[in-house]
Amino acid sequence: MIEHHDTGLSRVLVISTRPDGIITSFNRAAERLLGVGADAVVGKVTPAAFHDPDELRRRREALAAGLGKPIQDSFGVLVARVAIGRMTEDEWTYLDRSGYRFPVFLSVSAIPDEAGHVLGYCFVAKDRRGQLQAEALLRRQAKLLDLANDAILVRDLQADTITYWNEGAVRLYGWTAEEALGAYIHDFLSTTFPLPLEEIKQQFLEQGLWRGELVHKTRAGREITVSSRWTLLRDAAGMPSGSLELNTDITEQKRAQKALKDAHEELELRVMERTTDLRDANERLRILSRRLMEIQELERRAIARDLHDEIGQALTAIKLNLRELRTHPNCEPVEDQIADSLEILAQVLQRVRSLALDLRPSLLDELGLVPALRWYVGRQAERAGWQLTFSADGLTSRPPAEIEIACFRLAQEALTNVVRHSQAKKVEVLLERSSQALTMVIRDNGIGFDRDEVRSGASVGLSGMEERVQLVGGAFSIESTPAVGTEIRAYFPHGVATKGTEDSLV
Repeated sequence: MIEHHDTGLSRVLVISTRPDGIITSFNRAAERLLGVGADAVVGKVTPAAFHDPDELRRRREALAAGLGKPIQDSFGVLVARVAIGRMTEDEWTYLDRSGYRFPVFLSVSAIPDEAGHVLGYCFVAKDRRGQLQAEALLRRQAKLLDLANDAILVRDLQADTITYWNEGAVRLYGWTAEEALGAYIHDFLSTTFPLPLEEIKQQFLEQGLWRGELVHKTRAGREITVSSRWTLLRDAAGMPSGSLELNTDITEQKRAQKALKDAHEELELRVMERTTDLRDANERLRILSRRLMEIQELERRAIARDLHDEIGQALTAIKLNLRELRTHPNCEPVEDQIADSLEILAQVLQRVRSLALDLRPSLLDELGLVPALRWYVGRQAERAGWQLTFSADGLTSRPPAEIEIACFRLAQEALTNVVRHSQAKKVEVLLERSSQALTMVIRDNGIGFDRDEVRSGASVGLSGMEERVQLVGGAFSIESTPAVGTEIRAYFPHGVATKGTEDSLV
């Protein structure tokens, strides 16, 4: 009897028999997997006791038909094709003590004696349950890969040939797995790379992965863009052996992105054109507004001169004539009427002079901003009863004519508002000239106002002051606190006035 020791492989059964099939040894793996002890089977039964009887019957019938002679017993089915030097390997179904069936891969070989006769048989059965489960898992995984919408493929790292091609790849590229397997991938798909291929390969080997966009050609010749992700595969020794690639079709996405980019660029171009048009329109409006104010000042100056020179002189002549009439004899009957007329003429003359000065004070044209402003604010302070502070530091020469006019009109509008609304007792008017700019400040200690509320009400006065300053290139600001007062500040950088404008207003 030949003794067999446990091989240490927990799922490999080793059974030896005599020539007639009676078991002579039964290893520990056989005991565990079949659920019986060696003492229960050695010298008592043949290995056929552990085979599926239906399977044994079918194979006996098939063997008998093939050999042309009947097989006497079940054990004979197992060794019918075994001889010295000839081993059989087949898949069988085993039954354990409880009747549970499980698949095995059975190898049967004959054990010779010294004379070359069959001394017995050796049965080596490998439990295939783990293998079948792994195969089933692989089939399920392959099915899942085939269900994926993305193209999944594996390529050999050395030859760059395709070794796996899922159904997603079939749907995306149009080639079947049979057509793709073994093909050189880059020629097969006519790949266009974003970088030189050798550079991509080096990065892939160093990092174990790579991501990028590739351009491929389908079987129909259509170019598509894919988002490609490569993962490095290694063999049992840990050496790089292949690449698992997942390719997602982003052709429509890229097309949509390009369309969006083109639309965005078109929109930016149109916005730029509209902005240019608006800027040109604003510039034309600014020039028009500026010219309108110039014409307004010219008209005011002309009207002021007419009031002063023509109407004023005519009224003065009438006044002189009336005075002369009072010296004539026999004027007693109309003395009272003459006196009344002289009084009315004096009032009219005073009103005409005031209108002329308000429209365009001659001091502004003849002596400049500082004397005209000092006279005007002084007259306003006298009328309103303010405590006035006036200062003009650093103004040793006249600023451009349009800035003089802007400052004077700003003071007129601001002080008119002080008279009407502020209830102020103190007013400051300051002119300061530095190396960079001329600054004008008008400050009062009146009741103040809510700036946002006034602006939301579209105050014409504030808007007019701000626009007038901006039209000559200046900056305007206003600060006001209820019960504290108001400060208006205008800032005119040097060099903002144009020569043509200055000449037109002198």
